[in-house]
Amino acid sequence: MMNDKIERRIESLTKKHKELDKEVDKMYTSNSFNDDTIHEMKKQKLFLKDQINNLQQQLGENHG
Repeated sequence: MMNDKIERRIESLTKKHKELDKEVDKMYTSNSFNDDTIHEMKKQKLFLKDQINNLQQQLGENHG
């Protein structure tokens, strides 16, 4: 039951991470970006990735 909740959260965070990735790519290809905005978006991506990794570790501990 708890694993399902963790898996759903991982899916949600992964989706947000991919959306941010697409936004960053779009900004680069359009050449209309602000360095500060890109930097902030990359920080958000790293934060999401850390959360995903932590949850995946937690999920692994629950399976083991």
